[in-house]
Amino acid sequence: MKTAYASLFLAAALPAFAQKQGDAVTPDTLGKLEWIKGSAPTAWEPGKVYVLECWATWCGPCIAAIPHVDELYDKYQEKGLRVIGVNVWEDGKDKVEEFVKNKGDGMSYPVAYTGKGGAFETEWLNPAGVTGIPHAFVVKDGKVVLTTHPMGITESLIEGLLAGGDAEAKALEGVKEGQRKQVEASKALHAFRTATMAKDVPAMDAAFADLKKLDPESRTLPLLELDLFMGKGDWTSAESSLAKLSSEPIAASVVTSTAQKITQTPDVPESFRKAVATTLAKQLEKGGHPVQYHILAKVQWSLGDKEAAKATAKQAVEATKTPTGNKIPSAPFEKFAEALEKDELPTDQQMTAWIREASPQTAPTGAVAPQPAPAATATPQSAPAGTVAPQLKGE
Repeated sequence: MKTAYASLFLAAALPAFAQKQGDAVTPDTLGKLEWIKGSAPTAWEPGKVYVLECWATWCGPCIAAIPHVDELYDKYQEKGLRVIGVNVWEDGKDKVEEFVKNKGDGMSYPVAYTGKGGAFETEWLNPAGVTGIPHAFVVKDGKVVLTTHPMGITESLIEGLLAGGDAEAKALEGVKEGQRKQVEASKALHAFRTATMAKDVPAMDAAFADLKKLDPESRTLPLLELDLFMGKGDWTSAESSLAKLSSEPIAASVVTSTAQKITQTPDVPESFRKAVATTLAKQLEKGGHPVQYHILAKVQWSLGDKEAAKATAKQAVEATKTPTGNKIPSAPFEKFAEALEKDELPTDQQMTAWIREASPQTAPTGAVAPQPAPAATATPQSAPAGTVAPQLKGE
């Protein structure tokens, strides 16, 4: 009995720093932060739903999620939704103040600054095992009822939480079921990628079927389907799949990746190579990255269209002078274009060597190729990235 009483006294005396689903929490830590807009709550209002949305100015996925969070706040604040933007892992309050000021009504909820190593990091993020943002803690009646990506917070979830009772339980179970499916989908996606690297077509097929069953509406499926058809050597279906991708937001990146693959695969039919070249050229009509033009030029050269390849190589050089590519050295692309004018196609190894010469501190270690889009979370180490990748439902 003494042990039981001692445990109770200790629980009451120590602050609740676990911050995982089901944990009891207080708003005390929020009072230790510097507030850019609004002020810290001194207590959780009964029945209200609090969303603590963790973000940073350097985090592209965070910035992409802000309009969604703000829309929820505007719609449900009078019904009991409380949103707090908690800026984390930042190295200066000034840039946060400027960012919030520029967002104006687009970030109308209260915002707090915590800085690196601050109280929120040590008392909320670290105990919860959070290593990437954006990340949202959802609190109701002094308990963390959910932790999730802010894009996973839907209107139906908010309405269920505000209603309470069975509606709340149903809404939370729906989210948790989505999260469980996401874990399984991640495993299937990993299996697909592993099978692709091993050129194990039956395993690719099985993993694709699993993904389709878990999330038939996923925007990732058309991208993987293209890889699957290419792996099978079903070029007619691959060409059809390629055509469907033209309306996808990341079509240019996917087509560029496909173009890079076929420059390294000699047995790809000419008809498919032409389709890829035509699609990528169309995607680049409004501009693109120097590497994209470089890869297109290689595909055009493989098709025997040397004049088009030479013109595209010159576009790569020009792209290094645009805001999109102005951090890319021009010299490697100039040397590539000059080689084509002499009817010589440099190897990827040669291009890599030229890039190393031009930028020894940032040169790639392998052949020139576009980098895959990072996931829709970012860590302090991956801060500069900030590209939003297509998401499976439930993330």
